[in-house]
Amino acid sequence: GATLGFTRVAAMKRVGGGMVSYLAHLPAVLRVVAIGAIAIGLARPQTYRTVTYEEDSVDIMIILDLSKSMEDTDLPRNRLDAAQRVVRRFVAARKGDRVGLVVFAQRAMLQCPMTTDMHVVDQVVADLAIGDVPELGTAIGDGLGMGLAYLRKSDAKSKIVILLSDGDNNVSTQMTPQQAAQAAADLGVQVFTVLVGAEGSVFGNAVDPATLRNIATITGGQFFEAKDGRGLSDSFDTVRERLDKTRRKHTERKKDRELFVPLVGLAFGLLLLELALSATRFRRFP
Repeated sequence: GATLGFTRVAAMKRVGGGMVSYLAHLPAVLRVVAIGAIAIGLARPQTYRTVTYEEDSVDIMIILDLSKSMEDTDLPRNRLDAAQRVVRRFVAARKGDRVGLVVFAQRAMLQCPMTTDMHVVDQVVADLAIGDVPELGTAIGDGLGMGLAYLRKSDAKSKIVILLSDGDNNVSTQMTPQQAAQAAADLGVQVFTVLVGAEGSVFGNAVDPATLRNIATITGGQFFEAKDGRGLSDSFDTVRERLDKTRRKHTERKKDRELFVPLVGLAFGLLLLELALSATRFRRFP
């Protein structure tokens, strides 16, 4: 019996010793894992979550004159700069709406398709310059007509145009301002017109407020002057409240949390465990 008991104790010691030997490298492994956790944490990993929400939306096409006459300086810096400031202020106040941009001079061109990203629209407007389209001429009818062509494809319940020009339609075009205005009215699109240039100015090219006033009247919109850009935003917001909105669903990925602190905490815990194990039977001697 004594011999059997001694044999059992010896066997257990061999098993325990074998396990200790097997785990002898555990502190070093813990240190490597801790260093890895710190390295990953320094890369600042993040988790994201998907957020879905709905907003009321109106489709707005901005149509901007880039003809040579927009270089005139009867407004601060020049007419184009004044128009850009009006548009950028207007865009900054938009929330949930989709906005696109058409530019025109001798001919018209889509510069920015419909988007809800107002940062993109603002950057496109800020980068505009005379010469982006052939600048010798002002084809207001074509500019408005192209904007309407893109709005026609929209599924929004309400569609709006903001037209900024000095009003001097002076080239033969596919559509006259009157024809384009009537087309907008037939589509139920209100056109808000903005006169860019000082009435009665004796310098540079004369402005033509009558053309823009007529477009606004035919379409049920309103007429403004570039110096009254804030009035444009305020008046449009008032009109927008009476329009039928389209409920659009938006999906965004938003940052949820930083993983730096949990990873550093894990590394600190592993290092403490390594120190504790190194002070016990796992301590290694040379």
